[in-house]
Amino acid sequence: MQKSLLFLFIAAAFAASSVHASGACTNPSPGAVKTAAVVKAASVKSANASDKTAPVIVDPSANLKEASERFAERYPKTKVNEFSLTPVPGIFEAAVGKEVIYFDKTARFLFSGRLLDMEKGQDLTDRRLKDIRRIDIKKLPLDKAVKEVKGNGSRTLIIFTDVDCPYSRKLAKTLEKVTDVTVYTFLFPLVSIHPEAKAKSDAVWCAADSVKELAKALNGETVKSVANNPICTSPVESTLKLAAELGIGGTPTLINAAGDRTAGALPLEKLEEFINQGNKKTKS
Repeated sequence: MQKSLLFLFIAAAFAASSVHASGACTNPSPGAVKTAAVVKAASVKSANASDKTAPVIVDPSANLKEASERFAERYPKTKVNEFSLTPVPGIFEAAVGKEVIYFDKTARFLFSGRLLDMEKGQDLTDRRLKDIRRIDIKKLPLDKAVKEVKGNGSRTLIIFTDVDCPYSRKLAKTLEKVTDVTVYTFLFPLVSIHPEAKAKSDAVWCAADSVKELAKALNGETVKSVANNPICTSPVESTLKLAAELGIGGTPTLINAAGDRTAGALPLEKLEEFINQGNKKTKS
């Protein structure tokens, strides 16, 4: 019985965190983000940046201080935003970019994955990732997104979408049933798997009515070539850079008013819940 519960909980945790499980398109990758790759990427970024801000050490305990010092000694070029304790004795957490990695007190052993509290039925990694990946939507260039006001537009939803992604198209169908929301759609073509998506995205942006053209594209209909409007400057290239900065690699990626994010073609009930949660947080 215990083994069955363990299997179900682990499966549920991974399903909740996987854009594949929730229905999303992603650029091809060998699988989950590897710890070494995270550390290496952070090292390169840190080496190229002038920001020398020291990482936050959440708990002043001697154990965490010593472990964080060992980490810094072993990986001096890795930019760590925050060091934290975990409920597991001898295991510590480092927030590196938009990811979480775990390490022992010597920092020799690093690993990534899900830290699950089986007694409380909690995915501790997922909770931390949500905090780390929360976005300040006031800093997003919403003027570079296709804006659609549905009903009174009182709620807010931001989407990064690939017009050729079947899950983005599925989400678009679900959104037809949602009202009283302002939707900002960033055109985010995953060119490695949808090579025609960028040209279509440019065409959507440069159309006389971008909202209608976006709906057509997501419905699989032909959109007019951007060549018909040569003076238009598409923001798609800047959106690709923005997505990389935010750690967004799949579509559809959804962000609510509170800056929380999720991925995939959510069913209507889950979509409404996600939108409402964002609005409630901003009002509390």
